[in-house]
Amino acid sequence: MPVAVLAAAAGLLAAGLVAASLPVPWLLAALVAVLVALRPAPALVVGLVLVVAALQALQPLAPLHPRSFALLAGVHLLVVLTALVRALPRRGWVQLTALGRPLGRYALVQAGAQLLAVVVLVPSSGPGGGLGGLVVPGAGVAGAVVLLVTALALLRPLLRRPPR
Repeated sequence: MPVAVLAAAAGLLAAGLVAASLPVPWLLAALVAVLVALRPAPALVVGLVLVVAALQALQPLAPLHPRSFALLAGVHLLVVLTALVRALPRRGWVQLTALGRPLGRYALVQAGAQLLAVVVLVPSSGPGGGLGGLVVPGAGVAGAVVLLVTALALLRPLLRRPPR
């Protein structure tokens, strides 16, 4: 399939994430789709992720609302798709079997992220916040430590590899 199909899918996903976060005019969603499809630059994608996160903070959902989990998966998939589009030649073609490893990693990370979201959100969703006063700050600190350890584990092989 052409790489342009992946770029178009990323654009449509970006527009859907914006539209799912807050009711926006269809023209704005179409503009986001075109921008991401034509120029999936890391700064644009990170900016879009931050906008979606800010919109979610302004429009809080019930903690266990399915849309929260769908947005978590969608934002991650947007990052994966745009990274693939940036790594491939713009006018090139890609075999579907080549997408297996990146999408497999996506599924593995997503399973852990969704499970962690449930573990953090279930205790905090009870009446009066449940255990949220204790669980959420503790999960934030634990998440920061896990993120730091993961980043170091991912960077170590890159730092040992000689430059090309």
